[in-house]
Amino acid sequence: MNPPAVSTDIRRDLVALLPRLRRFAQTLTGDANAADTLVREVSARVILKSHHWKGECRLESWVFNQIRIGWSDEVRKRNRQEPLSKQNAEATGVSGCESKAFLGMPEGLASTLLLVDVEGFDYSEAASILGVTPELVSSRLCAARLALSSQPPGFAEKRA
Repeated sequence: MNPPAVSTDIRRDLVALLPRLRRFAQTLTGDANAADTLVREVSARVILKSHHWKGECRLESWVFNQIRIGWSDEVRKRNRQEPLSKQNAEATGVSGCESKAFLGMPEGLASTLLLVDVEGFDYSEAASILGVTPELVSSRLCAARLALSSQPPGFAEKRA
């Protein structure tokens, strides 16, 4: 197989995945700008490392996993640097009631809910992407659904 053809296919498929990757990145980062930066950086890395993808799994699973790994690397890098002030952390919040409810969940819940209920990954694929067990995916889904269902009545109708 000709490497440039594979690279072209990965680029085409990657472009088709961008909206989904951005949604997933936003559940990890909690911030649209940080999500865009993460997707941009990881997309460039995926294109450069496309030879590592051998086709054993679906391309989208591999790329979602690369987003998670990229975010983990970013968190480690930030932890080594000076922590953000509380004011800066609050300034990076998202707007919109639904986004706040979704992204305001404890770490891991929003990402798990997005992968399974929105993106349609099965529990084992989501577990592989998130680097956890399928049992933890099931537990996180339950907690995420409970968190969303416990929102006050009419919360979702409050739109900006």
